[in-house]
Amino acid sequence: MVTTKKKRVFSGLPKKTYWHLYSLQNLQSEKLAKIVNKVLKHEYVLIK
Repeated sequence: MVTTKKKRVFSGLPKKTYWHLYSLQNLQSEKLAKIVNKVLKHEYVLIK
């Protein structure tokens, strides 16, 4: 009897909601401003 393998559906990477201070240093200013605004609105979490 031959069994078939189920194909996994790749839906992409999960949304990044936790940010470390060192990872913010390498961002462009526009993206940094968007992330900082979301941190202030408590949509993202800042890790120290």
